[in-house]
Amino acid sequence: MTLLHLGLGIAGIACVAIPIIIHLLFRRKRKPIMWGAMRFVIEAYRKQRRRLTLEQLLLLAARCLVVLLLALAIARPILERAGALGGGSARTVYLLVDNGLASTVTDESGQSALERHKNAARQIIASLGASDRVGLVTLGAPASATVVPASTDLAAVRQLVDDIDATDAAMDLNGALDRLRAELGSEDEDAGSGAVVAILSDFLTGSADAGAPLPPVFGELSEVRVLAPRPRQSAPGNVQVVDVTPLRSVVVTGETGGNGRAPQTVRVALRRTGAAVAQPDATTVQARAVSGRAGVVWPATETVVRWAPGQSEATTSMIVDMGAAATSATESGSSVAIEATIDRDAVIGDNIRRAPVTVRESLRVGIIARRRFGAAPSVDRLDPADWLRLALDPTRSAAVEPISIDPASIDAPSLSAVSAVFVIRPDLVDGSGWDRLGRFVEGGGLVVVFPPTEPTVHLWPDEMARAFGLSWRLAREASEFEAPITLAADQPLSLALAHIREELKDLAGPVRVFKTLAIDGEATGASELVRLADGSAWIIAGGVEPRVKEDSAARVNQPSDQDSQQGAEPGASARLQAESRGLVVYVASAPTLSWTNLPAKPLMVPLMQELLRQGVGSAQGGWTTRAGAFPTAPSRSAELLPTAETGANLESILIDAGGRAETAARLAGLYRAVDGSGAARGLVAVNADADAGRTDVQAEATIQAWLATSGASAGSIEWIDDESEASRGLASIADEERSPVSFPLLLAALVVALMETVMARFFSHAITSSPSRRRLFSRLRAPGVSA
Repeated sequence: MTLLHLGLGIAGIACVAIPIIIHLLFRRKRKPIMWGAMRFVIEAYRKQRRRLTLEQLLLLAARCLVVLLLALAIARPILERAGALGGGSARTVYLLVDNGLASTVTDESGQSALERHKNAARQIIASLGASDRVGLVTLGAPASATVVPASTDLAAVRQLVDDIDATDAAMDLNGALDRLRAELGSEDEDAGSGAVVAILSDFLTGSADAGAPLPPVFGELSEVRVLAPRPRQSAPGNVQVVDVTPLRSVVVTGETGGNGRAPQTVRVALRRTGAAVAQPDATTVQARAVSGRAGVVWPATETVVRWAPGQSEATTSMIVDMGAAATSATESGSSVAIEATIDRDAVIGDNIRRAPVTVRESLRVGIIARRRFGAAPSVDRLDPADWLRLALDPTRSAAVEPISIDPASIDAPSLSAVSAVFVIRPDLVDGSGWDRLGRFVEGGGLVVVFPPTEPTVHLWPDEMARAFGLSWRLAREASEFEAPITLAADQPLSLALAHIREELKDLAGPVRVFKTLAIDGEATGASELVRLADGSAWIIAGGVEPRVKEDSAARVNQPSDQDSQQGAEPGASARLQAESRGLVVYVASAPTLSWTNLPAKPLMVPLMQELLRQGVGSAQGGWTTRAGAFPTAPSRSAELLPTAETGANLESILIDAGGRAETAARLAGLYRAVDGSGAARGLVAVNADADAGRTDVQAEATIQAWLATSGASAGSIEWIDDESEASRGLASIADEERSPVSFPLLLAALVVALMETVMARFFSHAITSSPSRRRLFSRLRAPGVSA
């Protein structure tokens, strides 16, 4: 339609010359023939020549103006886009540019999808007029409202488009539409009247989750149109590292016997997406320990994963030497992470994944029980605390250091000195003591609770549930079995006991349980670690409900400044920060021979060791965050600093007093958490969002149905066949919304045509009412003068 109007406009303007040509042709010289009365006509013509010439020029100008106005009326779309007509209303265009992880996919020419999106955005900006406005939102989660509301400074917006970089996060179209909802629907500005929202994306599965509905923005704004490229129908395959799990989450370097320096087992999970799934292939995987310090590199372990046609997921176990890395971390006060990498492919961001590992010279364990004075008792007189000390430190090494804590004197200094607490006498802990234990768990601590042997009626579980925010409850009285019960032959698959899984069946065989303080009902929110033969849970573990402070509660209910600035869903920051930390483990039998023979069996030592070591790691968390989220940091952290190894494009992230990150991390990398004095608190890994790197294509009908959930009807979506011609899509929308011709110009042409008719009639010899014309005709009709 644009080319048609352009051609008609040029042809119409050229037709202006037609009246001039006709005028010149009628003025061509003719051979004069003199006759007698001619001198009177010539004399009258000479007297009226000036006026007649003016009349002819006026008529010629009017006829040319009619043709010109008709041509301009037909060429209205061209003139309005050039800003030559003031009658066209200013347009508002919002550019939503996908710079998520999937936008880094490259084509055969080596050009990334993000570069195509940016080129399309530049074309759209170039097609806008001086009075038009343009806004810019980048969609890498959380969506960032770079230019909102829209601006008339097109050059500045174009520069911002040039500066867009890819992120390792998912496309956050929901957040962008939520941000535009308020802007397009605002009453202060007419932003939503005839506005165009251009969504520039390939709509691969990594960018568009067609199963998640969009906010119904366009249903409320019927005049808003959507401009989008057709979903990409071919994309290269992609192999991702989706998970890295060290089976030993805590490395203790102070152990004798070399266990702290022994190689560690690491499980690496891979996934294939896109066209590569149908083909056989092989992927090289490397895993190594890293500290984040520049120039410090430890040897990597390498293996090859072979893919069968149609296989999309694979898991491999690798042995990583943590000895030198852990020792170096202890000596330098730094931390260690496991890093897994694969071959370079179409999406680079998800070819690497990191998992921090807790490194300790020793583990200090608080045992809450009555203190025993005097010489060590004989075996037959060992109480639960004695049995527990033997299991935690069987060789008297420096790896585990049990510390006695009196139940009546539980205080913050005592808890700050330990990594875990084993509560042997919960019945002697008062309400304030449980509150301190609750804060200890919230800070990333491990608490293991055993039932006491003395009371017949147990009231302490109520205080424990209140302090830890547990949803599961314990029985009031202990249950004694008529016949000793064994442990189940098939135990739950738990990462906490992964290191002894192979030996667990043999070790559990001799164990007998005589008495338990059972879980009352279903243990909601807890996972079973060890199960009895009757199917009941014997050892369970669960995280605590995070306590939200007053300022945090306000964040949940009200959009924060960072939510508003970045276009995130209101309160998203608080919800991301509300991840539970800490771990509570409950063992249903007291560690004494009157309740179970476990203390005297070989399973006691490895079971308590694994509960301690894996529990400490699980309680503190892996300190890993996906790109696009607000990172969580170790307690008392004030700032996250990019490590020298990965910090080229990363910026530091401030942590507020509540432990919340002030900004989201959109790029993957390794951060060093420090406190206010600059002392290291640990490592925090931000990994690429694995789901954002999926390169499976989606049908146009699927994406259209997905966009329809936002209220955009099929008729309101203008598809771009080629992003290199994005401006044509915008022009097509503009032409559909406007009349193909300018009615004011048509009206002006009609008025000028009427004026030309009147002037032609008035200037012709058919009208003789004026005195001058009467004199002229009277002379011509005088005696002796013949017409």
